[in-house]
Amino acid sequence: MVVGPVENKHVLVLGAGISGVAAAELALQSGARVTVLDGFTNATLVERASRLSNRGATVHLEWAAETWRESADVAVLSPGIGPDNVLGRLAQSLSCPVLGELEFGFAYCACPVLAVTGTNGKTTTVELAVHLLKGAGCKVIGAGNIGLPLSEAARKSAGLDYIVAEVSSFQLERADGFAPLAAAVLNITDDHGDRYENFDSYLEAKMQVIANMRNPRRVVMRNDVHALPGVRAHPLFSQGRPMCFAPVGDDNAPIDSDYLVDSTGHLAWRRNGTAEPLLHRNELRLQGTHNAENALAALALCEAAGVTLGAVLPHLRTFAPSAHRLELVTAHNRVRYINDSKSTNPDAMVQALRTCAASRKGRILLIAGGRDKRMNFKPVIPYLEAHVKHVYLMGETRSTLASLWSPHVACRMYASLSAIVDDAVDDAEPGDTVLLSPGCASHDMFSDYTQRGNSFAQEIRRRIGE
Repeated sequence: MVVGPVENKHVLVLGAGISGVAAAELALQSGARVTVLDGFTNATLVERASRLSNRGATVHLEWAAETWRESADVAVLSPGIGPDNVLGRLAQSLSCPVLGELEFGFAYCACPVLAVTGTNGKTTTVELAVHLLKGAGCKVIGAGNIGLPLSEAARKSAGLDYIVAEVSSFQLERADGFAPLAAAVLNITDDHGDRYENFDSYLEAKMQVIANMRNPRRVVMRNDVHALPGVRAHPLFSQGRPMCFAPVGDDNAPIDSDYLVDSTGHLAWRRNGTAEPLLHRNELRLQGTHNAENALAALALCEAAGVTLGAVLPHLRTFAPSAHRLELVTAHNRVRYINDSKSTNPDAMVQALRTCAASRKGRILLIAGGRDKRMNFKPVIPYLEAHVKHVYLMGETRSTLASLWSPHVACRMYASLSAIVDDAVDDAEPGDTVLLSPGCASHDMFSDYTQRGNSFAQEIRRRIGE
């Protein structure tokens, strides 16, 4: 739906997390009367409530269904709130329009938005695109699911050339009016089984990113995603092909893709049936085949947005990876300690195992587990058998993963990350890699993946005496 002016209207914000607060502040700035509800309370929420109250909002923490009966002109639902949450149930009962924070923020963006979605690689691709566009002289910021809500970015959008937004399936569930200038859809693999009935419903949520686009050449897609029946049949692609990039190793890449990694390891740009080498993947500061694909996607997204390849390509060599994604914490006694806390599903774990195995001959000591999202971890087993010496399991999934993996690799279960690190450091031998790649969400033991990764780094430094 199209968001109309909210001046002098009552905006109900459901959820006082980062996204909810950003939506509330945008609504206040736009002249609305704002009420914020949240079913919980803690020191952080109290501080946010105080800040919003000082700006004129009404905030109710530890809200229960029977304690609020006002009407509202429009409601904004935070993306982390599911349909079974008390606020989710309230959203379903309201008679006013209910928007997602993404759609609400988009309505106030004064510059074009470029969107990136997919299961893995979103954050890296957004950061790459922002880096490339800045190098080309554009005024641009990254936003969305990477930490800066789109509602907050919208308040900074005057004078920008682009906002590059990471968008999740949760955000896209209520984004009927979201219409990016260009969008990249990366890989789509099994994830969020605790939220979606099946893969098709998860895919449907992801495809909402292109629902309001009109030019197929402004859509960037990995070949295998475009090949999915539910995607290829999309009405937009009756007008033409999206701009495609190939999974590394795709034999049909020279025929089917605009961007690819050729047989010599060069990132390449295909025009008129010929793949033109751009730079070798070893020139990137990013490790792993998945990051080569992220680089292809970022280049293609810039082209889809109307920025020439020549303007962005030189800056690909200077991009450095972000924290918590295959980040080297330290090397000690010829053992590497790698923080891949951003890994929150099995496919991300596989990518981490492949990358670490390819870069070193030693074995991997894997730290895994976390919140149970009911995902399929069987595809990980061949990589465990090939590359992993020990698995240290934590969180809600530890018993499930131990039952599944123990016939194939040595597994131990732990109640704390501190105890895991103590044993992993003792077990590691020169040439080995201690890898935190949980493959699960963090919220059972940590506030987010950042806290999990930082805790891992702190425990490593404690244990080795740095």
